[in-house]
Amino acid sequence: MRHALARRLALPLAALLLTGCWYHRIEVGSPVTGATEYESATYWSFAWGVWQREPQPTNCNGQALKEVKVSSNLGFALITVATLGLVAPERISWKCAKPTPAEGGIPGSGL
Repeated sequence: MRHALARRLALPLAALLLTGCWYHRIEVGSPVTGATEYESATYWSFAWGVWQREPQPTNCNGQALKEVKVSSNLGFALITVATLGLVAPERISWKCAKPTPAEGGIPGSGL
């Protein structure tokens, strides 16, 4: 009896634990094009955002960002709820933009 109940609950529980909670995506429209693949990191916010580490997209080499994605999952949501918002992790991904040519210059010529 106990094993039958565990088997019935296993699939819904796995589906609940493996689903994402939310996802935001901000993308710059054309003519900006992406130059890099996504780079991601998990960032933690403490004391309701009083202390947090800012993402540093060092792979962009001073160029602008093309796209930023912020997402969470059920585990992150449970941590946030269990600590009443005192600790809040998020997954942040970004893609860098291609360099823009100098005004009046000819792209690729160095002029």
